[in-house]
Amino acid sequence: MPFPCSSITRSVVILSITQIIGWGALFMAISVTGEAMAADLGLSRATIFLGPTLMLVVMAVCSPPIAGLYRRYGARLVLAAGSLLAVPGLWLLAVAGGPIGYFMAWAIFGIAGAACLTTSAHVFLAELAGEGTRRAIGAQMLFMALAPSLSWPATDLLEAQFGWRGVSVIYGCLMLVVCLPLHLFALPKMPVAALSRETTGAVSTKPGGEHRRIIALITAAIALNGFITWGFQLVVIDLFRSFDVADYLAVGFGSAIGVVQMSARLFDFLGANRWNGLSTGLVAALIMPVCLIVLSVGGGTAWSILLFLLLYGLSSGAMSVSRATLPLVFFTPAEYAGVAARLGLPLNLAFAAAPPFFTYVLSAYGNRAALAIAFVGSLGTLASMLALQRLLQKTAGVSA
Repeated sequence: MPFPCSSITRSVVILSITQIIGWGALFMAISVTGEAMAADLGLSRATIFLGPTLMLVVMAVCSPPIAGLYRRYGARLVLAAGSLLAVPGLWLLAVAGGPIGYFMAWAIFGIAGAACLTTSAHVFLAELAGEGTRRAIGAQMLFMALAPSLSWPATDLLEAQFGWRGVSVIYGCLMLVVCLPLHLFALPKMPVAALSRETTGAVSTKPGGEHRRIIALITAAIALNGFITWGFQLVVIDLFRSFDVADYLAVGFGSAIGVVQMSARLFDFLGANRWNGLSTGLVAALIMPVCLIVLSVGGGTAWSILLFLLLYGLSSGAMSVSRATLPLVFFTPAEYAGVAARLGLPLNLAFAAAPPFFTYVLSAYGNRAALAIAFVGSLGTLASMLALQRLLQKTAGVSA
């Protein structure tokens, strides 16, 4: 049975705080600190950005086994364990003297991230909210749009004061004294026995072939879009710099994307009773190719960057909500944990390849090549979304 609205609202706020800190500490900070890390550790920028790739690969491998931990212990304890594990990873990064310590830290980030980042937060909300899961996740994603807008300027400020190693120490302390207690003591406790009964029998009633087609199309749509947005998320500042934009403006433009993403998520949240994850994803998939054409044709002029920021922020903000809620269009909240964990492996592998790939393309072939590849991927996302829409209409027609 779903918990009261007050518990759901409190959980959304708590998870928004911990997810912003967690993503900022474990993934986004390198966008600002990467250059200093490379100089200090004697590594190239491309090598430095293999760290997030390793993290996402480890997250991918860890995602399916964590489904069993959700059933046995509940998402709350999984979130708490991930927060605790992130601490030694961040402190190891702070004392790393070379590639071994550096990549060991990112491997720990991957294990911790699989437990304490997005999927676990959404599984917890599915456990808590029942049929209200889509709205609860939408609300949490609304606040998550602030992550880059808060994380990048905060990291930039902290690095100026304490260096990149100090940033890692401080973020480790935040995971220990903020995220861990919030997950462990502030989130409502779910009865594990009830969770086991609900999720153990949560096997899809759809025919095997239809189930596989749905999973394949959802994976294709999300992976292709995520390849673009995750790839750009860590290199968007360098993308703007490649158009000869001043450093302080590049950081400012990159941070502004989060504000637009939040506006898109707010619009989706306010219309959550009228739109589902597929409708939101279709709109986002239509906008993404347009914004890439605008920046490429405009050549990094002021108007093209501003229009790109607006359209890209709207598309990526709406798609991030669709990515989290699209399974709920085809599966029940009780099935959500299993489906989300299953999707985690291929999706995180696709996301893992994006940052180093776009870093390499941007440095070796320039911004136009990076934008052209992203454009092709955006068309693939649109095609997958349209196929899902046809499948949903076909299913609805059969049911009628």
